[in-house]
Amino acid sequence: MIYLGRSIIDHHHYTTMTKTLEIDLRSAEGLKLNRRPIKKKTLCVVSIDEKSRTSNLDESRRSNPTWNYKSEIPINGNVQFITIEVFYRTGSGHQKKIGDAKIPTKDFMGRYSPEGHLNFLSYRLRDEFGDKCGIVNLSILVKSDPTTATTAIRDYGACSSQAADTGLWRPRSETPSIDGYGGRTVTGVPVWGVYQRQF
Repeated sequence: MIYLGRSIIDHHHYTTMTKTLEIDLRSAEGLKLNRRPIKKKTLCVVSIDEKSRTSNLDESRRSNPTWNYKSEIPINGNVQFITIEVFYRTGSGHQKKIGDAKIPTKDFMGRYSPEGHLNFLSYRLRDEFGDKCGIVNLSILVKSDPTTATTAIRDYGACSSQAADTGLWRPRSETPSIDGYGGRTVTGVPVWGVYQRQF
């Protein structure tokens, strides 16, 4: 917690603000199982902490399935990643995972992705061995509770105004970073700029 004169900025208030994500699990491309194009029924699951949403089953048995499954799921401001998993349905009705991608929330939340903006995202899927096994396409729109958002903006405005008056605050000029998607934590990599996509 930071005290600026008589005003207080409570970082916990901002980082734990609950918002709602409108997620559209759209499609996948080039799905592979054991490095071969998959020919099975597939579905997609998005998970945030203990909450998850499951798409409809694509029964085309193609490696480029389409789900177009739209749902809403709450998210706290301190969540750093959401997980997308793609499964196939066995002949006995069981589900087995093809691959997954962990998506940093900073890709669709924050100063450079305003609320109400529809983000179209594509991520590389990797299997349990870390090998590439396809690409998943989705869109995410960030919503927020109007009452909570109004309160936060009003409180922040009061604090930032006083900070500016006392010379303790100045606008930040850094540009958004696109680094940090490699390593052991993030298994999914955005494929922006790889090729022109049509949604």
